[in-house]
Amino acid sequence: MIAEDDLLPYLRSDDRNVQLAALRSVKNSVIGHSDQKATYLDRGVLDDLLAIIGTPEDGIRDAISDECRIQAGVILGSFAYSDPEISSRLFTPATLSTLVKVLTQYSPPGLLVASLRTLTTLLTLRLTPSLVNQFPGLAKSLSELISHYSPADFAKFTRLDVQVLTSLCTLVPLISPSHSSVQSVSVELTAPLFDLVYGSLKSSQTVGIVFDSKLQSAAILALAHVLTPTVAHEIETAGPSFTSPLLALLRAPDTATRLSAASLLTAMYTCGKPESTSNSGVTRAQQITTLALTLVPTLMKLLDDGIAADHHGRKCDPTILHTLAILCREGGEVTDRCVEAGLIKKIVSIIAQLAPNDHFTSRRILESESKLLSSSLLCLSALGLYNEDYRKEIIEAGALSVVVAVMNTANTAATREVKIAACHVLRTLSRSVRLLRTTMVESGVVCGIVDLLGDAPPEEERPLLENVDNVGPEPEHMDDEPVQTTVTEVPADEDEEEGEDLEVRTAAMAAVCNLVLDFSPLRKPILDKGILPLVVSGARSRYTPLRLNSTWALKHMVFGDDMDTKACVMSHLGFPLVIKLCDDKEIQVQEQALDFLRNLTARSETYIDMLFDNVGVDEVFRLLDRKLSLVPVPPLDESEQELLSTQPYYTKVIIATAYVIVHIAAGYDRHREIVIAHEDVLRKIVQLMRHENYEVRLACVWTIINLTWVEEPNRAPDDVASSAAGQVPAVAPAGAGQSSSPSDTMQQDQGISAFTELYFADIYRRRAMTLVRLGVREQLEHLKQDPVLDVREKTKTAIYQIDSLVGGASPSAAADVEPDIEAGLSRGVEVPGGAMEIDSELHE
Repeated sequence: MIAEDDLLPYLRSDDRNVQLAALRSVKNSVIGHSDQKATYLDRGVLDDLLAIIGTPEDGIRDAISDECRIQAGVILGSFAYSDPEISSRLFTPATLSTLVKVLTQYSPPGLLVASLRTLTTLLTLRLTPSLVNQFPGLAKSLSELISHYSPADFAKFTRLDVQVLTSLCTLVPLISPSHSSVQSVSVELTAPLFDLVYGSLKSSQTVGIVFDSKLQSAAILALAHVLTPTVAHEIETAGPSFTSPLLALLRAPDTATRLSAASLLTAMYTCGKPESTSNSGVTRAQQITTLALTLVPTLMKLLDDGIAADHHGRKCDPTILHTLAILCREGGEVTDRCVEAGLIKKIVSIIAQLAPNDHFTSRRILESESKLLSSSLLCLSALGLYNEDYRKEIIEAGALSVVVAVMNTANTAATREVKIAACHVLRTLSRSVRLLRTTMVESGVVCGIVDLLGDAPPEEERPLLENVDNVGPEPEHMDDEPVQTTVTEVPADEDEEEGEDLEVRTAAMAAVCNLVLDFSPLRKPILDKGILPLVVSGARSRYTPLRLNSTWALKHMVFGDDMDTKACVMSHLGFPLVIKLCDDKEIQVQEQALDFLRNLTARSETYIDMLFDNVGVDEVFRLLDRKLSLVPVPPLDESEQELLSTQPYYTKVIIATAYVIVHIAAGYDRHREIVIAHEDVLRKIVQLMRHENYEVRLACVWTIINLTWVEEPNRAPDDVASSAAGQVPAVAPAGAGQSSSPSDTMQQDQGISAFTELYFADIYRRRAMTLVRLGVREQLEHLKQDPVLDVREKTKTAIYQIDSLVGGASPSAAADVEPDIEAGLSRGVEVPGGAMEIDSELHE
């Protein structure tokens, strides 16, 4: 028997038997004794345990060595299951590295189980989003370990086999909690998890075989977490043999099984393409709604049971609220059913239990509470996303004060996910114009947003502009060569803290978007806080979601007629970056960048000129030509969901591009002349007048309307009017040294006016003839039968203007014959849909 005071030296003994005896003594002394654990940690036992667990340098594998490693793993697990003060001391790079090493190299099953449980416990206490990036081989090792066990041999599984598999499946969501990290593990893990789940479902239908319920639930939740569209398509192919037993699990006696089945069914049907139609004629959207309405009662019952259990010292499972959030984020009947069942009030009651007085600033958010709190906030965000009444109910329930308090609390590992969720709620609430102008006008929102965006990152985070000389005020000239548009993504091994910071900044930037619209009272306070450089910095980020949301926020900043704000934005942004973003490798970023140009040039001849002066007329139209020519990459089949999901954005890019042309054509006459001179772009406009999307067709018709708009002579811009007047022969003076008589002056003015009208009439007619030659008139005839009323009405206006000019009518005849037309045109700058102020789904 070894005395306790002398145990540590024996842990370092080369004699495995002595070492094993010491380990067993340590285990017996620490289990159930927190004070002993703290003492051993103070004396440095952690390093000794990690050294034993690690593979021996000599590579010897024998029963004694394996047992030593197992005993050390059990002791380490005992420390992990202890008080938070003790378990937090294990969360070191050396501990994580050693535990992961157990999974990637040979380890006895007992050590594998102990290490998996310890790693699961630690990651439950403190999520590490970049764990799979720190250890690139981890996902592959987990895949190989899971694949080692065939579901067909379940009847032969030992208790240890079941423990290993259950622990492996439980670990999967914890190593990849963030969206970006899920993508990195899906490739390796979806196939083996699908085989495991499918095997368990088939086993459950086999007489005499009862698949372990804990293992089955863990496997189903793991598959739901990493499910890819490709695997979802394979599941559909499997048909009822997969879905029928999965649906049957919704009626299972244990809560974990019902919840896991609901989670996987939700993930399966939200991975599909809503527009697709089944052989029975039922659309995917209808299938999703039917499924969701089936799942809602199950999930609401689980939530009620969880809330009731919470009063008895147990916490409600965050997965319930997370799954409800996914189901409700599309709005519609599913959301209505949830609200009718009192979901908003139930969520607020959960939040109230976590923070009875809603004062997070004076209360530390516990890591054990953060997941439940973040899931609750995400569900609130989903419920109010598309319904003004539900947003009002969320406000009346007091959720905004919680959001503001969370955003202003201290940064800890526990608050990270909660702050991201709070930003989602704020973004949802900001979609209400009424709430923006009333309830949300409080300083806490502004301070919280600015704090979350943090400081502008250092230059090394800004490779997007490596080949652009100026990102501030616009240069006077720009090279004629196209701007290079290669964008480098954040590398996979990016620093963990930086990666976490990027996700928080991305969520905060999404919340900023609607707060900086011109009608928002928070716009000025936010800009006064110096947020603009942070937004511009985000637009330069290598991290695509942050770059997207930052460009979106900039688009909203230049919406409206506030020329001072536009000038301030462009002084920080610069046209080179705008053009580079228009050619971003991500189609959604391109859409937002072109919408930025759309807003910038709306009702602003000044910025049309600045765009041409800084970028070059030909380069601008080369850009517009490229964007009008965008064709989505066709997917091979519906399983290529990533390609399918991006296709609508190609059309949105075309719409945004077309409206940039609409706004250029709504400028001065010299701007219209520039558009007419670029017939390659006009040919694309003519082709797009048959586009399947009515918004594209409408934008094309508006382009024609603006190009054929007749400017009244007395409203002609000075530069164009003077150009015309300069070509009128001068009237000879009455005599040398004598002034002209009033009649001579009147005659001269009338001559200039008549010549100017003829001069403009020739310009307008030539423009109309060019459009006719390009086939515009024929396309307009076709659009007279367009199914959309707005397109038909604007087509009538375009036809009238072209026919008036080509038929030789006076340039002001439009105003004389159809006086109501001018009110609708106003030089084309007040067109409906001219400037962008939209908000849609958030991109993670």
